[in-house]
Amino acid sequence: MKIFLALALACTLSACVSVSPNVIDEEQPYATVTIYRSDQVQGSAVDVYVGWADNYHVALSPADKLDVQVPAGLQTFQIRAHADLSNDLTIKVMPNEHLCLLAEVNPQNFVGLNWFVSGYQLRQIECVSQN
Repeated sequence: MKIFLALALACTLSACVSVSPNVIDEEQPYATVTIYRSDQVQGSAVDVYVGWADNYHVALSPADKLDVQVPAGLQTFQIRAHADLSNDLTIKVMPNEHLCLLAEVNPQNFVGLNWFVSGYQLRQIECVSQN
């Protein structure tokens, strides 16, 4: 019984996602990335976590929007929720560029099958003019 409880605790803790601060290095060129979270009903009960450089930096609730500074270069963005597989999107980020990403429910996901298919995905979208 103790082994089962220890295994259950380890599985629960391994599904947790922690958010790391986005530390800005003034010497390095950056781009602004706006990340939008869709307001879809499916998946709206949980926050999603978005990251790059092997760390999660952003937590988004449904219909949230956030601007972040991302180092220029080839970046692999990850998205996931608690107890979910991560999904990746690799983009070449140019210095001083403005990119927009949409965090949304993965259309290939079926409710209850998050162990096999990531529940969320990121996709690059056209940025809406702020004028």
